[in-house]
Amino acid sequence: MSIARRLLSINAGDLRPFKFTIETTSNGTQIELPITAPSGIQPNLTVSWGDGSSSTIISVTQADRFHTYTSSGTYQIIVSGYCPGFSVDNNPSYKNLYKSVDDWGVVQFEEVDFYGCGNLTTIPADGSNNAILNDGLNTVKRFNSTFRQTGITIIPNGLFDYSSNAISFVNTFVFCLGITQIPSDLFDNNTNVTSFSGTFNALLNLTSIPSGLFDNNPLVVNFESVFRNCRKVAGIPSQFFTNNQQVTTFANAFNMATTANLLTGVTPEDSNGDEIFERGANPIGTDCFAFCSGLTNFGSIPATFK
Repeated sequence: MSIARRLLSINAGDLRPFKFTIETTSNGTQIELPITAPSGIQPNLTVSWGDGSSSTIISVTQADRFHTYTSSGTYQIIVSGYCPGFSVDNNPSYKNLYKSVDDWGVVQFEEVDFYGCGNLTTIPADGSNNAILNDGLNTVKRFNSTFRQTGITIIPNGLFDYSSNAISFVNTFVFCLGITQIPSDLFDNNTNVTSFSGTFNALLNLTSIPSGLFDNNPLVVNFESVFRNCRKVAGIPSQFFTNNQQVTTFANAFNMATTANLLTGVTPEDSNGDEIFERGANPIGTDCFAFCSGLTNFGSIPATFK
């Protein structure tokens, strides 16, 4: 699809810039706008660097994607136009500069990640107005490592409300050590998702898992390591995976990775009274409940699940 056709899919009045804030601590700091072309279609955007200068970028290899700040300080960067991909991808040269995402805008992302941005502490919910077709995060299909190893402390309510095209949340929040809670309706509108592999892996300060978190995700086949090493979680909600009958793997799903964990209670049954290790589909369960000896029915869990 051409850039023109993509931009025609929304009204000009609905376009809104993507905004984020960085902080430099020394004079002469350089940053790269980490633009990508996931489908091979090049960007067509203007970036205002926050210091009075701007660049027009129509290629992911264009030299103008780099910018040097004369003085240290805090700068809001504003991206307007078509930006199909934005991927920090744990780049050691720039990842620690990011402080906040201020507005997801309407730039028609296909992929976006702030992987490794440990100083990124604040993100907004999807700012869609009346569910505009291609607003905010609506066009993202894979939220793989999107917030992995960032410093965010709160998952905003409504973060993925307009991401109805999403099919994968692999490693989305891995090692987000500031997160203590998950909104119960976080994935309510993501009915096409097939993988939550590692989504909340190693949230070492998460204290609870909300009931019904995956109730609206009937197509999921992969829950591998979804809550692995969430060692402060006190229990698993009953009937937790009732609506997820197509799952082929629960490997390491609740592997606490240490005996020093707080998990108690029992393993979750579905509405038919079947444990996840009793399902007819015989999902893979390798180390699903490893180190979960605090569960009252730990002794009856098959060896293939622990």
